[in-house]
Amino acid sequence: QWYSSANSNTLYGGQCAAASTATASRLLGSENRNVCISRLYSKQGLEEDVAIVEDRPVSEGSANANGGEIKQSEATPVPTLAKSNDKIESTTKESIINLDDTSIDNKDQNIPPEFVPILALCFLVTLLSALDRVAMSIAILPISSEFHYTETIKGQISSAVSYGYGAAIIPIGLAVSVASPRVLMLIGVGLWSLATIGTPLMAGWSAASSSEVGGMVLWPLLLVRAAMGSAEAVVLPTMQRLLANWIPPAKKATALALIISGFQLGTVTAYLLSPLILDMLSGLDGGPAGVPGWRGMFYVYGLAGLLWMVPWWLIAKDAPEQTDASMEIDCKETLVNNMMEDDASLVLKECPVVVEANDGVAVAPSTTAANKVQEFQALLQSAPWSSFLTSSGVWAMTLAHAAKNWELYNLLAWTPTFFSEQYGLNVKESALFSVLPSICGMVGGLTAGNAADYILSKYVGDDINANDVNIDDSSIDKESNRAAAEEAIQKRTQVRKLFQSIALLGPATCLYLLSSLPDNPTTAQILLGGAVGLQAFDAAGFGAATQEKAGERWAGLLYSMTSLPGVMVGSISVSVTGQLLDQMANVEGGGWATVYQLNAAVCVAGALAFLFLYDSKKEFE
Repeated sequence: QWYSSANSNTLYGGQCAAASTATASRLLGSENRNVCISRLYSKQGLEEDVAIVEDRPVSEGSANANGGEIKQSEATPVPTLAKSNDKIESTTKESIINLDDTSIDNKDQNIPPEFVPILALCFLVTLLSALDRVAMSIAILPISSEFHYTETIKGQISSAVSYGYGAAIIPIGLAVSVASPRVLMLIGVGLWSLATIGTPLMAGWSAASSSEVGGMVLWPLLLVRAAMGSAEAVVLPTMQRLLANWIPPAKKATALALIISGFQLGTVTAYLLSPLILDMLSGLDGGPAGVPGWRGMFYVYGLAGLLWMVPWWLIAKDAPEQTDASMEIDCKETLVNNMMEDDASLVLKECPVVVEANDGVAVAPSTTAANKVQEFQALLQSAPWSSFLTSSGVWAMTLAHAAKNWELYNLLAWTPTFFSEQYGLNVKESALFSVLPSICGMVGGLTAGNAADYILSKYVGDDINANDVNIDDSSIDKESNRAAAEEAIQKRTQVRKLFQSIALLGPATCLYLLSSLPDNPTTAQILLGGAVGLQAFDAAGFGAATQEKAGERWAGLLYSMTSLPGVMVGSISVSVTGQLLDQMANVEGGGWATVYQLNAAVCVAGALAFLFLYDSKKEFE
């Protein structure tokens, strides 16, 4: 009777969902042992909330889910009871499921309709983020021409955003864990939009100050660009929290892929749209006559961000009013991130707990903000730091990620400048020639993921899931199973090494060929497209390796550990390239040959490190 529709019972745990006619034997099978809540009607007609917290065998002769008799061999545990105030908050951290809702299996695994407009705004904000970031690589051409910037100064300006992002990403992850993601996103977009609008103002101030002191004064411009990068660091952590609050686990990857595609589309849009804005606003944005309207371009992009804030404030919500029934089973608090792109953030993954409500039970956040900070710190302190630092696999992932960022950050920041200086193209032409590499990157990422999944399914097979096997586990006591697990891990390691080799040695080959500085800019464009497209294969290399090396508890922290050094290395590479170009200005080719040869060498070094150091054996549970 605990599960009958007459009692309006509720049950905790997504896998407990079933029709109201199902019996306890089906709902509480030994595979699940989910903590459940039910309402028990006493003989006196009084109601008590009870928690099922312990299993015991069901007696022979009970009815099974199909109406037949359960034999003792089929018997599944039947729970004993405890009153709901007996430490229920510490034992029930699951979502609520109403057994009377027969549509629960399908409906609750879909993206909630009320989240669709929020999802659209999330996609749009990633597009705006990419627009604002890539805009400088195009605007730096007319800016440096107007203010007579050296290559070193151009490199410093271009890298300031990445330094700001790297410095802010960890603190913002903590902030998202304790504050409203809706409000934090609003503040972040507002600040980076104002920083974008302030970029031409600070550039003018820097130029005026330089004239007064007789030397270059860059700190106002560098500060506003770093502030923009710091504010843009809110995007991925807030996305992580919003998706966790709104989206069923089965749909999270789809929603995240849609949001991340906004970065890629924004990059392409920046290269296509920015030259048009530069032409349209030339002489109309407060700059000298005949100078491309780079000031107006920053004003337009900054205004777009401020306008985005209006629907976000009106539509966005931190979480649905009612807790989704499809939240994770066996939820454990840990530090997570999206494990995509350069997401080095760490967000506290919360588990809801049961609290008393007017209608019986409800789900609420587990702790206060102060407690969340303590939990965040406790998780960091309990992390296996020494094992991380001594793991060859972790070093392989870190070095490969750093090598990838050295190359990619350089190409994003310097490609329009390369086409302008090497081939004499104007700003519009240089930007258009930079579009193809970005498109190749999008295609490469999609191709790599599908190809890796196919190879793993055919080569490794489904009998042994190496991602879930720890060969040091003493429970794997049969030599045959142990050998199969080791073989599966070895095969998965080979697949990861194959794709990471493509992702680094492929670009190294393209960049080495590019260092010959071909006469035709189209040839250079194709080689740059090959470099960016092939580097996207790391999605099936170190990008997928984190979840093989670590279980759920430490996967997010491990990805952050291997990503943050990569962000810093990529930022440094942009500055180093500027200094090389200045020092080799009198060399034939202006130093570009050396720049691309250095990039190729770094890629080769990263590939060798991954090949020699990485294996897919799980080390951190």
